[in-house]
Amino acid sequence: METVNAFLTWTSLVVLGNPECLTVAQLVLVNRGISIERGLSVYVTENDLQFNISKKMDSCKVEVVLNEPVTQRVGKLTPEVFDCHFLPNEVKYVHNGCPLLKEDSVMLRVYRFTELETFVEKFVLHIEIRSSKSSLIQFGKISLEVPDFFGTSQPIDRNVLTFNYNKVSKACAVKIMPSEELLFPAVGQIVFADSRNQKNEDTSDYQKLQKARESKVSCSSNAACYSRFEKIELLKMSCEDFLEIGLRYQHLSPPSPDMDYIPIHVEIQGKKSRYPLQAENVWIPVMITGAIPNRQPQAAFMSMFILEIDEFILTPVTTVTLDAEDEDSPRERLVFNITKPPSQGYITHLEDHSKAITSFTWQDLYETKIAFQPPNISHSERQNYEVEFQAIDSFFMNSFPILVHFSIRGAETNAPRVSWNMGLNLLEGQSRPITWEILQIVDNDNLDAVQLLVVEGLIHGWLTIQGNKGFKFGVKDLRNGVVYYHHDDSDTASDDIVFRIFDGKHSLRHKFPINILPKDDSPPFLVNNLVLELKEGETVLIENRILMASDFDSSDDYILYTITEPPSAGEIIKQHFPDGSGVPVMTFLQRDLFHGSVYYHHFGGEIFQDSYEFTVADSQEPPNLSNPQIMMIYITPVKDHLPKEVPGTIRHLAVKEAEIVPITKDHLHFTDSELPDNQLIYTVTKPCFSPTSPRLHDSGKLIFMDSMKSYMENLTIPILSSFTQ
Repeated sequence: METVNAFLTWTSLVVLGNPECLTVAQLVLVNRGISIERGLSVYVTENDLQFNISKKMDSCKVEVVLNEPVTQRVGKLTPEVFDCHFLPNEVKYVHNGCPLLKEDSVMLRVYRFTELETFVEKFVLHIEIRSSKSSLIQFGKISLEVPDFFGTSQPIDRNVLTFNYNKVSKACAVKIMPSEELLFPAVGQIVFADSRNQKNEDTSDYQKLQKARESKVSCSSNAACYSRFEKIELLKMSCEDFLEIGLRYQHLSPPSPDMDYIPIHVEIQGKKSRYPLQAENVWIPVMITGAIPNRQPQAAFMSMFILEIDEFILTPVTTVTLDAEDEDSPRERLVFNITKPPSQGYITHLEDHSKAITSFTWQDLYETKIAFQPPNISHSERQNYEVEFQAIDSFFMNSFPILVHFSIRGAETNAPRVSWNMGLNLLEGQSRPITWEILQIVDNDNLDAVQLLVVEGLIHGWLTIQGNKGFKFGVKDLRNGVVYYHHDDSDTASDDIVFRIFDGKHSLRHKFPINILPKDDSPPFLVNNLVLELKEGETVLIENRILMASDFDSSDDYILYTITEPPSAGEIIKQHFPDGSGVPVMTFLQRDLFHGSVYYHHFGGEIFQDSYEFTVADSQEPPNLSNPQIMMIYITPVKDHLPKEVPGTIRHLAVKEAEIVPITKDHLHFTDSELPDNQLIYTVTKPCFSPTSPRLHDSGKLIFMDSMKSYMENLTIPILSSFTQ
């Protein structure tokens, strides 16, 4: 049987079971990890993480590995892809408030891209979790408690917890997120009193919540009581209302651990600026009376714990080979950690089988997405490996080690087989050769006759063989390094090629994955650009719900707005304090919008529609610049000017005795810049009188002539008390 030798250092390391090794010095220069208080967020700085890559020489990207469930267990690092030379306040870790772990980790992959090669290094960023020194929540002496299985707790009120903030100058809001995101509450749900049995079926959600205050008793397992409550999926309200509406925890799933948790997000804002000043994630503990402490998961008795593998063949690992069970958690929430990996080859996820994994979920195992890639070395005898796993439940309790035997047997076949497939990693728009070190094929009788034909894939690129576009090549072309993949420079994260590999007698289909890292070559784009409305002379905050941009390839915080045509009836100002004086600006950052410091100030003139033109650019050198954008501003007039008399108005009328004379605009004419003539109203404050004869009872009267057919005196016509211009 033919032996495939790995003849380069890089491939030799791969054979030992690590498909992400380098022939160069380490790319990670400093990795001190980060420390964070529970429930808060922290930015990664250059003191925490640095890379041994020159900014001027090569492109370098860092990618968060997302398919490792034993990492980011109680928090999340964002963004998912960032530059090695990241900016301050760009890379952030947010802790979700879970009190069960004192440490976390984030697995990352750093890529160095040269013109011809890609170097990859995988590493782990450790996170130390400390208790919060000044939490926004103070727990009371009374804990939230469920009296029995299927029971309902007492309401969440000021006896259970209180909020620490300045109620005079600050506002406090609470948000409850869907339980699917954090997997908690694990064995219960949040409920309030159901008012659907009330006579008014159209009662608003808030009124329903208010009616929940009336119910102050615990609920046991009887059906009538159980139906009185309605589940809360998503909720946001003020902190005061949160403590008054009577929310409760309802137990659903015995047997269960004696503790559960309700995760909430608390945010403090300035009352005037509405800018978030503080935020904290907190888990409210719930005690379940009668339950026992959480028990560790264990290996399932029905599994074989043996995996038979044909050499070179990517072999799925299923629940027949490996399985676990837990009396307190559903199986789909279990996670497997590979505590002792195979000495050769590696375990992988089928979404990208060119990369090794160290953990996976039970759900992926059940859906046959986990597989073992044997080493690319042929042996005359059967090879046996011992691989150890640990099952972890949703409360992070580990099982005892679970031992699985991997047995690789030789295959007596003349069909071609893929012995090694590392895939490609490249930067958007780059080209890379598909070489023998990356894609290796074995064939017992005639390896040189093996041909590879593209049958699917290549959605975002194309192949060239010896410089010409092609779709078919042989093993010799792989060895000579003349097969290249070219990316089409589109904004895509992945591509693949499905080959039909044949030797004239036998054939197989094989998928070749291509991982594409984004290149910052596109400008930011507007997410929100709504009309800004305000009153005449007013100064209003430009909130991010009105104006906001985003960028796929770089930090949103550093998006730069440049005003190319300023507003004519007002100005854009930066104002760091709501009551402070603003400074006119022609540029501002996206984070200034997030911080609530960008305002539009109207000068107070009689112009009621305004606009300004601007562009948005990212933080690259040179920056990627958008096309000009326009923001519209509508101003509501305020009645702050008196009507003015038109010059030349005589204010004098000569009338003969018993004569009726019309009063025209030559006699009485006022204008108002804010109102049309038909809305300018004269009000008669004193009827006609004689200044020389005050006792004269009949000095004439003002009348309305619209319905009169002639200028004849008529004593029945009523006196006019008001009229328009």
